[in-house]
Amino acid sequence: MSDHGHYVFSIAQGQLREKAIQLHHHRYEEIGFFKKDEVDPYEPFSIYFAVQSQDQTVVGVTRLINSRLDDLPTMKHFQIYDIERVKLTAYDRSRCAEISAFTKMPAHDVGMGLIRTALQHSLDKGITHWVCCIDERVYKYMHRMFKFPFKVIGEKQVYLGSLTVPCALQLSECLENLKKYRHSLYDFLTRRDSDRKQVSLW
Repeated sequence: MSDHGHYVFSIAQGQLREKAIQLHHHRYEEIGFFKKDEVDPYEPFSIYFAVQSQDQTVVGVTRLINSRLDDLPTMKHFQIYDIERVKLTAYDRSRCAEISAFTKMPAHDVGMGLIRTALQHSLDKGITHWVCCIDERVYKYMHRMFKFPFKVIGEKQVYLGSLTVPCALQLSECLENLKKYRHSLYDFLTRRDSDRKQVSLW
């Protein structure tokens, strides 16, 4: 658990996990990604990360899906290049996870804090690669602004209502890139203490 200013970031367990899932569903229903009461088949295989405001309201969530590579949403729903599938398949199952369900309430700049929480958990658990599918506009923004070295692993397509890019991110390469080009962000993502310095929390 970490405290960044007025927010608390943590792995969501018990009742907090239920609240994180509720926020995920609520926001995705609002924008049309989920139908009302739609069952999410990935919930049982997911570790959720939540951020709470001062009054303990959950205002942001993301998750890591730990499943067989071929069962991950991006691998199932996108046309993945054969060479990239082979490369990812070569890694032990425990080293790959899909980051998804990234959402937050308006007016809460907690995006990078959520990424930090998921990243540090991944490093602690020996996860070396994230698979994800990202709105093309967000993909370009993250690459331009934060130098995240997302690798495109398949054909982009319309998914959940927007043109979306299937990607993989090698976490060690990402950190090396940030250390070189965005050192303040690298410090923020890797810092383990309770320093509350704010760094472009998107």
